[in-house]
Amino acid sequence: MSILTKILAFLLSAVSLLLVGMVVAFVGNTENYKQAYQDQKSVNMTLQGDMAVKDEQYNTLVKKCSELELKLQQQMQNMEADNSRLAADLRKAERFAQQYQNQADSWKGVMTGFEQSVQNLQASLSATQSQLDQTREKDIKSQKELKELTADLYEKIVQLQSMEAERRRLLEQKKELEQQVASNSTPAREVKPVTPLTRTATPVTQTRPTGSDIKGLVAEVDKNLVTLSVGSADGVQQKMLFHVTRGSQFLCDVVITNVDINRSAGVIDLKVQNPQVGDTASTELY
Repeated sequence: MSILTKILAFLLSAVSLLLVGMVVAFVGNTENYKQAYQDQKSVNMTLQGDMAVKDEQYNTLVKKCSELELKLQQQMQNMEADNSRLAADLRKAERFAQQYQNQADSWKGVMTGFEQSVQNLQASLSATQSQLDQTREKDIKSQKELKELTADLYEKIVQLQSMEAERRRLLEQKKELEQQVASNSTPAREVKPVTPLTRTATPVTQTRPTGSDIKGLVAEVDKNLVTLSVGSADGVQQKMLFHVTRGSQFLCDVVITNVDINRSAGVIDLKVQNPQVGDTASTELY
């Protein structure tokens, strides 16, 4: 065998080995490419699913954007209409403001006159208030004088009643004496009148000490005049103050104006209720 043949045989063997290696490498790569293709196909399918979802979301968002755009357009139209209306109202308000300003300017002079009138009225009110205060003071003094005159009047009334009783007693005594003289009866005896003698207050030798409590009962009630069952013998004096009670209930006060030995009379003061015969009268209130 020649050298050339050997070289060719060697080259053929080397090429064969190279081709076998390349075939083996190609087969291995083919398997790798197939697996990569399968993987890529799975990825592509997943991406296509995601793209479908994204497309659906995109379409939804586009629809919402369209709706929002329509709504915004409607709102813009409404706002433009409102702006037009507000602009018209503003122009109208400006006209009214100008009119009111003119009226205010015209009323300013009138208000100045009113302020002067108010000042004059305030001065007049102050003078009237001063006169009213003076009148109140005079009224208080008059009321005080009226109370004093009323007390004196009640005292005079009690004295008149006492004098009237004395007059009736004297008339009865006179009548009885005339009857005795007319019938030529026995010598005149001491006349005992039917009407009891009402005596004025007389001093007594023994009286209760000043400040001690004097208790009695209401004997008679005649309008504002009250007769009590205690008199000078019990220490009662004119202008004494008796408190009339019924149980624990306060009824009124009685200011003594006339005093007898065993009885006294006075006028009602600070009346809460009308007193009655039998109510308790005391100089001290418990």
